[in-house]
Amino acid sequence: MIGRRLERGCAYLVLLAIAIIGFAPFVIIALLSTKARIDILTVPPALDFDLDQIVKNYRDVLVTKGFAGYIRNSIIVTSITVAVSLLIATPAAYGFSRLRFRGRDSWASTILSFRFMPPVAVAIPILLMMRFVQLDDTLPGMVIPYVAFSLPLTVWILIGFFDEIPRELDDAAMVDGCTRIGVLHRVMLPLIRPGLVVAAIFAAIFIWNEFLVGLYLINAKGLQTIPIGAAGLISAQRPIDWNIAATVGVVTIIPIFFFSLIAQRYIVRGVTAGAVK
Repeated sequence: MIGRRLERGCAYLVLLAIAIIGFAPFVIIALLSTKARIDILTVPPALDFDLDQIVKNYRDVLVTKGFAGYIRNSIIVTSITVAVSLLIATPAAYGFSRLRFRGRDSWASTILSFRFMPPVAVAIPILLMMRFVQLDDTLPGMVIPYVAFSLPLTVWILIGFFDEIPRELDDAAMVDGCTRIGVLHRVMLPLIRPGLVVAAIFAAIFIWNEFLVGLYLINAKGLQTIPIGAAGLISAQRPIDWNIAATVGVVTIIPIFFFSLIAQRYIVRGVTAGAVK
């Protein structure tokens, strides 16, 4: 009995340490975003807050430095990319899960391997292709490569969810007169709704944070996304305003953090999908 309590106590301590290590950076950056530039280097950070300074920091970021526009661009690009990725990945994943064809497993593994290709290896070819079709320096020119980057993981996640559904449901629906498309639309989609949410979350997180390809493709300041705009805060000609940089960090984190928080139970299920048959 004592040994079991000791094990449980150690487990709680480990979980507490992980929570502290995980949340400490967010707490620190949120605290720094409330300070004036002169107070940034105070150790330990003062816990007194000046509402006027907080308003000034966030007004400078959202209005003066134009991050409200960057947030809008990120939301547009992320939303369209996720929608197109799911539209393509859902029938593809259903085909890999249900249809029997030569090299099916090899093709599925190959598709996933594309996800691990570093963006720096393909950024210049992507720029040249988008320039050839005159889509460089446009939001659609960002969406197309982002869809390509998002599809492998999206397909792989949805395959796991389709595999969890008994094939007998497909057979019963087809006996009742459904085609494969009908089975996918009427039977499968309602059942894999959690999987669609999981795939959307992982795709959205990647697209929201993607920097390198967007940096190559976008020159117009009005079309930049948050990561590209944040890079403009760093300059060799002037010192960095760390309080403004911290405010940018908070503004960047908040949308995707709440999106992930709302759907965290789906994230856990998505990670474990297909692990147990």
